[in-house]
Amino acid sequence: MSDFFEDKNYNEYFEKLNSRIGTPDKKPVGKKRASAKQKKGLYKVIKIRRWAIALCLILIVLCIVVLSVKSCGGSKKPEPVPQNSVTQQKQDDVAKLEKISFKEDSSTAEIPESNDAKTAVVISLKDKKIVAERGAHDKIYPASTVKIMTLLTAVDYIKNLNDTFTMSYEITDPLFVEDASVAGFLNGEEVTMKDLLYGMILPSGADSAMGLAVKIAGSEEAFVELMNEKAKTLGLKNTHFTNVSGLHNEENYSTAYDMAVILYHAMQNSLCKEVLSTYQYTTEKTPQNPDGILLSSTLFSYMYGTEPETATVLGGKTGYVYESGYCIASFGEANDSKNGYIAVTMGNSSKWPAFYGQIDLYKEFAK
Repeated sequence: MSDFFEDKNYNEYFEKLNSRIGTPDKKPVGKKRASAKQKKGLYKVIKIRRWAIALCLILIVLCIVVLSVKSCGGSKKPEPVPQNSVTQQKQDDVAKLEKISFKEDSSTAEIPESNDAKTAVVISLKDKKIVAERGAHDKIYPASTVKIMTLLTAVDYIKNLNDTFTMSYEITDPLFVEDASVAGFLNGEEVTMKDLLYGMILPSGADSAMGLAVKIAGSEEAFVELMNEKAKTLGLKNTHFTNVSGLHNEENYSTAYDMAVILYHAMQNSLCKEVLSTYQYTTEKTPQNPDGILLSSTLFSYMYGTEPETATVLGGKTGYVYESGYCIASFGEANDSKNGYIAVTMGNSSKWPAFYGQIDLYKEFAK
């Protein structure tokens, strides 16, 4: 009390104050008093216990936490982007995701022995028919062809292609350790969603794939859940993903047939098809990359697309990790009939057998 009253004795003052407010207790202020009788009249002096205050504060905090969880929806998944979103895609360009089935019959041919792919399939889009195959439903590690599904899933949730994601060491450093292919975005660089899409597909950038996953779903694990849900929606029975980039994991697997289905649906989306068909693309200029980054397609870096002579390879995605061998999922069309084809080869022994094998498949089966 001395801090406030300069050591003066105010006991007499407080005694008179107590008598005015009707408090019968005449003990000096600051000491505990016996419970006072309730004053008759309009006003009352209420003494609040400390434990009661603490309990009220705890209840208030609990209410705030409950309301926050409800408003955030917990681990609520992102809502798909409506078709009239800023991506400006026409309704007929959006993949409908109906289950599609490619049939094989007595006319389905064997993949030639000259192609050393472990599994492969060639599909005619005109009649939805398997024209040639080898172990098309055998499980295999798909390497970076996984990024086709990452692309197909990402475009469902991107609301603005000009929205940005800030690249960080937390993403790039682990990929460097894994010796993963990257687009080359740097720490602190603000990258547009459009640049991430092209950065993921053309140079097979794992940094771009991770950036998309974190931006859209909050983490790679959450985004992979979206990919696996989409796989079920497409009716894929032999596909399961554990990451967005195709780095080796025993539970990250697919088949040539399932990858053909994924690529088919990507072709139905104008944005996906455009990205998969592009040879070169330059990213937006940033302080970290003042001239932007020139990205080149790993597919078209090793072929023009016209090598089959009777057909044209229009786009696709390559992939390689040691455990999977060389993989290519491509689409093209016959020059005369304009009939569309998908060719998926997985598990080739090396790069050139994979590319020459694809060219030969178009030469033989794209009619």
